[in-house]
Amino acid sequence: MKQFSFLQCVSGLTAATVLVLSGCGGGGGGDPYVPPSLSDGVIFTYPIDGQTDVHLGTRFYVTFSKNASQSAVDAACSVDGSGNVTGNFCLIGPGDAVISIAPSVSGKIVQFETDQLQQGTRYELYVRSAVIGGGSTNLPASDPLVTFLTTQSDPVSGVAPTVTAINGEDPDVYSTTLPSPPDARYPMMDFSTMRVEFSEPLDEKTVQVGTSFEFVEVNGATETPVVGAMVVRKQHISFDPDEDLTPGVTYRLRLGSGIVDLNGEAVNPVTYEMVPVNSNSCDCVITQRFNTTAAYGEAGFPQTSRLTGRPLNAIDLYSPLIGSNDINLRDITLEARLADPSAFGGLIPFVIRKGVYLDITGLDLRLGGEVPANLQTGDITASFITDVTGYMDRNPYRPYSTQVDDDKSPIFVYLIFDLALTSADPNGNAVLNQTIPHVQATGTAYIEDGTLYIESVRTLEMDLLGLDRAPAHLVLAINSDLVSTPVEDTVAPTITSAYPGDGSADFPVRDELSLIFSEPMDNAGVDPQDEIVLTNVTDGGQVAFQITWDGSTMLLQPDSPLAYNKTYQITLGALTDLANNALVLDGADATGGDGAIQFSTENPTATTVGPVVSSIHSGAACTLTGADASFAGRCSGGLSGDEKYLPFTIPADVRLEVSFSQPMDLSTLTLGSACGSGAVRVEELDGGGACVGVVDGSLIADTRSFKFVPRNGWVEGTDYRLTLVAGANTSCGAGEICSENGIPLNPDPINGGQSGDAGGGNIVNTFTAVAANNDVFLPLKMQPFSDQNGNGYLDAGETAHSENSAGVAVTGVGGIVVGALIDGDPNIYLSGSLPVTVGEPEPITVDGLTWGMTIAGTSQIPVTVHPGIIYGTSIRLDTTARVIVTIPINNVDTGVSILRLRQAGGEPVTGYIVEEEGVAEPQFIAQLDLYMDAPDMVIEVLGVISVAHDLSSKPVQVTIKGPVEFLEDGRILITPESLSPVDLIVNVSALNLPGSILLQIPSGAMKMSLIGNPLKGRQ
Repeated sequence: MKQFSFLQCVSGLTAATVLVLSGCGGGGGGDPYVPPSLSDGVIFTYPIDGQTDVHLGTRFYVTFSKNASQSAVDAACSVDGSGNVTGNFCLIGPGDAVISIAPSVSGKIVQFETDQLQQGTRYELYVRSAVIGGGSTNLPASDPLVTFLTTQSDPVSGVAPTVTAINGEDPDVYSTTLPSPPDARYPMMDFSTMRVEFSEPLDEKTVQVGTSFEFVEVNGATETPVVGAMVVRKQHISFDPDEDLTPGVTYRLRLGSGIVDLNGEAVNPVTYEMVPVNSNSCDCVITQRFNTTAAYGEAGFPQTSRLTGRPLNAIDLYSPLIGSNDINLRDITLEARLADPSAFGGLIPFVIRKGVYLDITGLDLRLGGEVPANLQTGDITASFITDVTGYMDRNPYRPYSTQVDDDKSPIFVYLIFDLALTSADPNGNAVLNQTIPHVQATGTAYIEDGTLYIESVRTLEMDLLGLDRAPAHLVLAINSDLVSTPVEDTVAPTITSAYPGDGSADFPVRDELSLIFSEPMDNAGVDPQDEIVLTNVTDGGQVAFQITWDGSTMLLQPDSPLAYNKTYQITLGALTDLANNALVLDGADATGGDGAIQFSTENPTATTVGPVVSSIHSGAACTLTGADASFAGRCSGGLSGDEKYLPFTIPADVRLEVSFSQPMDLSTLTLGSACGSGAVRVEELDGGGACVGVVDGSLIADTRSFKFVPRNGWVEGTDYRLTLVAGANTSCGAGEICSENGIPLNPDPINGGQSGDAGGGNIVNTFTAVAANNDVFLPLKMQPFSDQNGNGYLDAGETAHSENSAGVAVTGVGGIVVGALIDGDPNIYLSGSLPVTVGEPEPITVDGLTWGMTIAGTSQIPVTVHPGIIYGTSIRLDTTARVIVTIPINNVDTGVSILRLRQAGGEPVTGYIVEEEGVAEPQFIAQLDLYMDAPDMVIEVLGVISVAHDLSSKPVQVTIKGPVEFLEDGRILITPESLSPVDLIVNVSALNLPGSILLQIPSGAMKMSLIGNPLKGRQ
């Protein structure tokens, strides 16, 4: 077999010759070819016409062969009743809506970004010849220049997921039912990876090779399954065959109803067929090595892109959570294999095999871009986890017969690939590692002095800290290099972290298990109960589960929830990375060196106490009363003078989240389909507060919480209502929210939180949608927590976790009370949720002396603490009263303690994240104003004399401070504690005689451990 380097074939030739090659090694003669002159016009757009999966944060480019006019671009846009567009540079959405954009012109380049795009929506970009002064023949006079479809990141309810693209093509290209399928833009090659894109995110574990996903070779009536590795991420499936496909043979792709979306809606079964094309018809392996052009650290870095005007081999990443960051590509060598240039009439397909990677400088993360997070990624590696498919072709904005012209009709380059991002620092990797699937990068190429130069453009969407999606804008530049050699990966992978951790307890039974490795692993042939084993140690036997992958994280999702109060073990087998380096175990890894992770699950023992709500975003976790024009109302059961909640609002792009105190019966969390129906009702209201219809959206439930994601976001300025139906009594009836124990929701725990207190009305919250902003919602939960069954007591079998607790001491007595002490454990064990919203940095205004600290830096990050309820376990008091004679009053249980956040003075509760001088971790500081209630505390003397107490709506203020950290599994952790004593006077009276008990939570005795959700998988 002949073997050539591509540049051996084209070195010294003009770029115009590249796409009219007749083959490698051939000769030629005659007069030089002089192509006809071309008119000026558009030479490049990002995205390209017809592109799908375009992220909302995309930076759009239109590049011309001559300078553009800012005044022409700025001309007003409108659409008449016939759909005719007036204006020179216009973005048009559904219903002929003109989308607000502010394009900027820099020479030949026009670029813009917009926050007006919606998910899963088709848009049209109209560009007229007037932008470059007229005379263009490739800018349409009436049609759009570019049509594109945005990605659908959130689930869509009531609609089955459908295929929107295969290998970047219209899926109808591969239809088995259409009489005349459309032509493909590019041929499917024998080296192609199968990439299937859906209309919405999938339940990843339901995509299983051989059942719901079948890719087979067809030989008459015989079908032979193709062996390969599969990557499933959100709405994307990539299947990379272990061996190249056989040219000219029919392959069949079957997608079955076993594939479901996040709402459980199944794919309508569909079959596609494709016949791959021979990439090596000339029997000549053509390889070409590429180096990054003027990479970071090299002379001339950075060069400027011809297509975007931005630096080459640089990535600018922005998120309100971490601010603006620039990271850069280091020098790296890639090797491509090109198809026979003579076989495709001017098109040159090529492949870059999986396992190669881009080397990128690291991030030193700063919250809001200002406050150091004490989290570094180290160098970042972007690994190609499937084969890269690429094409070089004539420019799509000219007739196909047009010859290549570097200035007016440059070679077009299209790449599609799947990336896994990892980083060198284990903690940084836990936060950063992720898969970015189906990356479609487009660009141009040219030859200069015998060297082929390629620029490709793409906006990547990155998950940050599990809280935010951030656009990362990349312009990758590579050039041919006959000398460089790809670096061989010889570093063995390790397992750096796991959730749950080895030896951990109280693992939530419905959470996915995750194993984090130091680099992406090869998932080909990695099967449950083979290379990875999950065992029920308590009862014996293996547990059925499914495996999915994200970055360097392996996710294990059991087919059924794990059992309560059991010990389980994950055992690792033979695993390798993409370069076939075997996993190495050592004593410092997440398994302790033995390749096993053992953990136990939560144990919420049965109770007749009803579940309560801990938090609602946006709303209050109780039934409300006393609403007026200025306030949403106050919690029922509190005092009439309680401060009322401010009106509730929610940004247009934020989901509803509700947290409960107990494991819930998920079948009772039914979403209403009409006004006044369902146990969970999300309704749009008119100006008079009447329901005009339910909000279309998806309810995603977990053991102790649920999320509601509106399909099209909230409409700014519109009022909505969330109703949680609890029923009228303690029996769980149809259409009522109930716990796993069959007890209905207790909507007003301040009126009592024991058996018999469930039911009694609905929790109703009205909220108004406001404009989307840059704030980041962070649903923090108190973990670990002790009261697993949510009955207000520390029961036998429940573990006392001091991480969330308040130690109580008796400091004095008064009046008829002559003695008091804590009988037994003096700690109130806390549980619940504390949802917060992290704002954008602002100049420092807080005084560090309030928190006993010296604040460094110049910025503080405001943190809005939303109304929620913290629940505490009962403590027991033994007291002595003197009414003529001394009487012991023992075994007084406080019952559940309820701590309600209050908005003192009609102001939101606001804390701050700041930098403390001499301390590595950023600090969270806040003053929490609370109401404390003990609705179930009953004091009686000799069973005859009732003693009244005032532990109801008792104002309490707690000043807290603690570090913001990131766990080894990537979760955010905030651990504040009280900085000063909290005094609480409990006044009592009997027979009209007053008394008091003085209680105190000493300085540092109130501790909280607030943890964010796992970064990956369902929880």
